[in-house]
Amino acid sequence: MKALTGDEIRRAVCGKWLSRKKRVPLTGVSIDSRTARQDDLFVAIRGEKHDGHDYLADAVEKGCLAAIVDSRHDISEELLKGFYTGVIVVEDTREALLDLGGYYRSVMSATLVAVTGSNGKTTVKNMIDHVLSKRYEGTSGAESYNNEIGLPLTILSAGGTGDYVVCEIGTSNPGEINRLSGVARPDIGVITSIAPSHVEGLGTVESIAAEKGSMMGWLGNDKTGIVCADNPELNRVLQGCETKLISFGISRDADLRLTDYRRESWGQLFLINDYLPVRLGIPGKHNALNAIAAIAVCARFGFSMEDAAEILSDYRLPPMRLERQCLDSIQLINDSYNANPGSVAAAIEVVSEDSSGRLVAVIGDMLELGDDSESLHEKIGDLVASRGFGLVVGVGDMGAVVARRAADHGIDTAVFPDASKAGRALGGLVRKGDTVLIKGSRAMKLESLVSGVEKIAKSFKK
Repeated sequence: MKALTGDEIRRAVCGKWLSRKKRVPLTGVSIDSRTARQDDLFVAIRGEKHDGHDYLADAVEKGCLAAIVDSRHDISEELLKGFYTGVIVVEDTREALLDLGGYYRSVMSATLVAVTGSNGKTTVKNMIDHVLSKRYEGTSGAESYNNEIGLPLTILSAGGTGDYVVCEIGTSNPGEINRLSGVARPDIGVITSIAPSHVEGLGTVESIAAEKGSMMGWLGNDKTGIVCADNPELNRVLQGCETKLISFGISRDADLRLTDYRRESWGQLFLINDYLPVRLGIPGKHNALNAIAAIAVCARFGFSMEDAAEILSDYRLPPMRLERQCLDSIQLINDSYNANPGSVAAAIEVVSEDSSGRLVAVIGDMLELGDDSESLHEKIGDLVASRGFGLVVGVGDMGAVVARRAADHGIDTAVFPDASKAGRALGGLVRKGDTVLIKGSRAMKLESLVSGVEKIAKSFKK
């Protein structure tokens, strides 16, 4: 963050000085005393498990110069003296962080790219950064920094002379995309896909499309939206949109169309519009579409599509996203970072393209799907059965629904209430030569199964 004065910050958050001392510029913002740095502003956030106000003394120890606190918290005189610049009081520190992020957005010169969608946000964000960083200086948001806390922190982490900021914007309730887009005010907006996700809070797919599409209202007619052409619900929402839209997808109506997709080992080769070859070191048509979206963004920064495609050839996915381990006698695909129907279907498709050995799917609950949860899990059971899997292990109540549906198609299944019990039983289920996919919502903690599968693979050597 470029240096801001205490008075700039106070005005931005509409706060009052609880104490005012030295007029020293602040060069960073932190909400976690463990990672706070000298000369930071510490914003005390009340969370579900922790209250930042309890760590004000730790922030002083770390060298934070100032703090923002809420009016409900009493602070001792000793603590007030500890902050060299002073302490600002506001009604709500979460709102203050958003306000500060919005203010900083208004004074920074970097081009801001915002990515939303039901699936692929992090991958597209990282792909864009992977390409842009070869020519420009910029900032890309940390993993899943896409909410009312993460978005402003991403914006505030941008340096004063950076060329770009790439951030995610997520949602679980109506109005969040519009609210966060008002803070980010994107120069380029990307909508990756529309699919059942956070249905519990957002309702129908049509409602999800309207929520994601609301970002485009913040771009206006002088900016650019990069949008998926394959979602009829999104197409309807964006009819009459004033923003210049560039569409991508499989649809023949797409401006940038995925054609001639071919799997190559744990990678792929495809064409854009039947002429531009793109080779990726990661598998899956969904990742081909993610790459096309990223290429479209980078073209707005002056890259030729050919150059952007070449740079993406060595892009690799973050941990727990189709993370492949070729163990001694088992191939493990750890895709346990998170799950919704679209991402589970994509992972099943990728693994089913690998015909070596028996295919095993360990599927945990997909959460926040509301009243449609059971039927959506049943569809996953139908899909996994149709793609040649030999064993389905269901973890959790809804994982059991997937397994039962797969069993209806004659697939071998096993069901466990949680990851711990599944882990203890996998040794008797997994065979030498299997390819094992692990996929479920983050709260299911299926990543804990990875070490168990690694031990199983080692046991086959004995």
